[in-house]
Amino acid sequence: MKHKATLISVLTEKVFEQDILDVLEEEGAKGYSIFEGGGNGPLHQHQSQHLSMVDEFRIVKIEVIVLNYELANRIASRLVEECFPEQPGIVSLSEVEIFRAQKF
Repeated sequence: MKHKATLISVLTEKVFEQDILDVLEEEGAKGYSIFEGGGNGPLHQHQSQHLSMVDEFRIVKIEVIVLNYELANRIASRLVEECFPEQPGIVSLSEVEIFRAQKF
């Protein structure tokens, strides 16, 4: 059986990773996934294939799924306000359908 849930996606530099994880844990998220990435944006290009001289400037994508939309919205708002007032980062919410709702 499928259940509606909300996916929170955060794209940012690795230097902000722990701050994001702190918010997720404080808000009671049951788990998250972290992916390394690359790309090009208005500030500069990030190469995913080479080792960065400064590890903290690598791009990461952090994803967490929660069943409650209000919780997802609260988490996203906190991330934007506390972690990215002027720093580079993208926070998005997407409606998803999941199986095994007990995991979330």
